[in-house]
Amino acid sequence: MPTDSEIDYPHQYESRLTLDGGEEVFLRPIRQSDGDLLSDLVGKMSSRSLYLRFLWWLNAIPEDMLYRFTHVNYKDDFAIVAVIEEDGKEAIVAVGRYIYDPGIDQTDLAVTVRDDWQHHGLGKYLLAKTVAIAKEHGISHFKTMMDPGNKAMMRIFLELGYKVNYTFQDGTLEVSITA
Repeated sequence: MPTDSEIDYPHQYESRLTLDGGEEVFLRPIRQSDGDLLSDLVGKMSSRSLYLRFLWWLNAIPEDMLYRFTHVNYKDDFAIVAVIEEDGKEAIVAVGRYIYDPGIDQTDLAVTVRDDWQHHGLGKYLLAKTVAIAKEHGISHFKTMMDPGNKAMMRIFLELGYKVNYTFQDGTLEVSITA
């Protein structure tokens, strides 16, 4: 029997995307059943890429985080994944997500791209798509933490034309983004 989130699954965000190098990915909202695919994604990423995403070193994604990342409400907590077929099965190669925290009235924004899929325009596209979906849900301001060495994300923010403010804080950057 499907859960409420699966009943409300927003099919309208499903699409296909051809990347700069001709590779094709299927974009869709994350599903509750994607836990194994997310674990596999993390397992195929370099420690550097994982650090740039989470700002701490990890080898595997903790179960509670995995649950939170796959059980979204598709409104103020949303994730879109890029899926390919690999070795005869689905594989997630990238994730764009935003999470609104009403306790601090702040929305976090993040994009993760598997190392072998970086530099093809996927991260930039996913960031723009994630922000566009957030705007449909009334969210246009984001705050997140970022490593100061993450020049690729800084370049993408600039290319997308977002208003971005960086504040250095305890070795990381607090990033305020208005789209």
